[in-house]
Amino acid sequence: MSRAPSTEPPAQQPAGSAFRWLLRGSTIALAAVALLWVASVVPDVTNPAVPQIAGRVARGERYETDRLRRIVGDNLPSARRLCSAKTLRELLLLQLAIADDSTRAGDLKQIDIDADAVASTSLALLTCAPTEGLGWFGRYWAEIRQVGFGPRTAELLDLSYRFAPHEAWLQLIRAPLALRVFNAVSPELKDYATQDFADIFQARLFPSAATLYQAAGMEARVALLERTCAAPEADRDLFSHFVAEKGLRVRHRCYPTDGDGVRTSR
Repeated sequence: MSRAPSTEPPAQQPAGSAFRWLLRGSTIALAAVALLWVASVVPDVTNPAVPQIAGRVARGERYETDRLRRIVGDNLPSARRLCSAKTLRELLLLQLAIADDSTRAGDLKQIDIDADAVASTSLALLTCAPTEGLGWFGRYWAEIRQVGFGPRTAELLDLSYRFAPHEAWLQLIRAPLALRVFNAVSPELKDYATQDFADIFQARLFPSAATLYQAAGMEARVALLERTCAAPEADRDLFSHFVAEKGLRVRHRCYPTDGDGVRTSR
């Protein structure tokens, strides 16, 4: 009498079942490790305060230096680990604001510390994004305070212009420094610096344009005003108004005045 086919599972099934349980366990373990890693780095990098405050600082708003230091300290390590160019750019902007406050306060020891921090973050940003104009400007900013202006620092400033020639928020912080060394730079860098001013003027940011004019030397002022000759007369009148508020007068062929040096309309 023939026997019915066996319905018992193959002998290998226990081993296969064990393998599936091992695979599931490994997957769960890997997911747990991934969650722990995300929990350790993502909260800082995605902190919404970083882009919000960086954007406001770029527009000229001021914050307490201690608050900015805390934000940078909390977010910089994870931004470096992830090589997050966006976050590093925002944190570098905050560091530049911090360093500027130290410079205004005249704290020489803190200025050196902040210049080192700007240089370090600039290098980290450029490692992740070599064509980042703010990174090259950050290196320029740090080096002119550490070693002074020279061929090397001029090269860093040139790279900042080459990679970011028309970013308005960067122009607002770069132009004042470029105009301070106007007489010592190449004709190409002079053209870049006056173009910064021209872009700001054409954007009708006249208070900022007047501030740049005030910070410039006599040779630079002539070059800046030349860039405004083709602008509408109403724009030149507004610019003259903001310059006058700073106690200065515009003297140039494109800005006719009466005998008392007062701007007159055509």
